[in-house]
Amino acid sequence: MKRLVPIILPFLLLTLTQFAREAKKDHRSSFDWSSVNTQSDQAEYILKEIKKWHSEDPVDKGKKLRVVYFYPKDRKPLANHIERWDKIMEDIQEFFSTEMRKLGYEKSKLSLEKQNGKIKLHEVRGIANDDGAYSYKSGNRIYNEVSKELAKKGIIAKDETLLIVCGLSKTDGKKVQIYSPYYGMGANQNKGICFVADSDWLNIDGLKVDKTNTKIQVKEHRGYEPFSLARFNTTYIGGTIHELGHGLSLPHNLATKLESSNGTALMGAGNYTYRQEWREEGKGSFLTNAHAIRLLTHPVFSGTSKAATLNPKLSIGDMNIKYFDDNLHLRGQISSSIPAVAMIAYNDGENKGQKKYQVNNDYDATTWTSVLSPDNEFWIKIGDLKEGKHQIRLVSVHANGATTTHRIHYSIIDGKPKLDRANKEIKGFLSS
Repeated sequence: MKRLVPIILPFLLLTLTQFAREAKKDHRSSFDWSSVNTQSDQAEYILKEIKKWHSEDPVDKGKKLRVVYFYPKDRKPLANHIERWDKIMEDIQEFFSTEMRKLGYEKSKLSLEKQNGKIKLHEVRGIANDDGAYSYKSGNRIYNEVSKELAKKGIIAKDETLLIVCGLSKTDGKKVQIYSPYYGMGANQNKGICFVADSDWLNIDGLKVDKTNTKIQVKEHRGYEPFSLARFNTTYIGGTIHELGHGLSLPHNLATKLESSNGTALMGAGNYTYRQEWREEGKGSFLTNAHAIRLLTHPVFSGTSKAATLNPKLSIGDMNIKYFDDNLHLRGQISSSIPAVAMIAYNDGENKGQKKYQVNNDYDATTWTSVLSPDNEFWIKIGDLKEGKHQIRLVSVHANGATTTHRIHYSIIDGKPKLDRANKEIKGFLSS
């Protein structure tokens, strides 16, 4: 009998292992994925998960966006800057609320500071004159000057989401010269920086139909170019909300074929189509579901900073990628120290001449989403597939606003997906 033990034991272990695998497969199939097949179903499911997490412990009041108005030492803020930016920020707040409500994410709102019933602008006077000391490349310098002034109020800039409006433009009649930093950077759930420009011609009414047919000449990176008043305000107010998106940690993305019926994705080329629908010039800009989910958990939107300073420890216990029904199916299971409420796949094609997948090469990245089952399983179906090389950035969105990213690569040649590299990269995730 003792001789049989060494022989039987390996078979017993093999049987138990196989049983565990089969049980795992059966357990996975126990979640009804058809119940979250539509965007509205996903929204309802995600909201429940977030509310559940919030209810487990007391939550605070969250954070607010800090809006800073910066201007050179020898100048004053541009005319009516408080009134104009109060209306601009009110419209941006309304855009986000309306878009998220359309997607089923009720009661989500960009939190703004108010003072005397209007937007609170933290005015910062620069230490240098307007003699060329400040330009498009002066972002770091301006940020450092802003940080020192905010510190005097007890505000630590590196722990805040900042929208820095720069009064770095000159107007001579209908000629406008803009030389302000104009970009967002360094953002996560705790902090973010974005720079935008102010101009005397910038105001919400300028987004509407201009019965005067006013034309202005605008110089920024090139020579003077003709702009209608509407196009100018769409470009620069649209630019403001687009860069604010970066300050809230949103990358670029492109509308899927299905989403494109809504207009242009805000974080794609949506800065050039903002509020065009007001003038019946197009469908305007919209917020994709993927980015609504990311904003939903951000402390500036969620109303709580619960665990916001913590970064989740995430591991992937199972994952595979397969192609069928004209889609790539990315399935897996994760574990995390902070609950994940959704998974997003950014499907980014490599353009001609492109060497890396990075900022400004990602405008064509379409986004595809999945909820997490009670056992932290996800199933993302990636469509709109195209020829060429691609990178999938798999992003987990956590209840505290944090994200983690894993990258896998594949190619499509003559209509057939090549997944060898993706499978090798997935094996690397599973073994780490």
